[in-house]
Amino acid sequence: MPFTDKIRMKKIEKLRSRLIYVGMEKGLTHPNTIKVSQDLDKLLNEYSTK
Repeated sequence: MPFTDKIRMKKIEKLRSRLIYVGMEKGLTHPNTIKVSQDLDKLLNEYSTK
């Protein structure tokens, strides 16, 4: 796995953990939860289309 892919995977793992935390604390429909989810979706899309 190239170095940039490792960095991207670390970011994905970090955002996934953040999404779980924010979702549990604020609820799944809270704007912060939705923002983190969208950020994670974007990163996952970038990773899957490379």
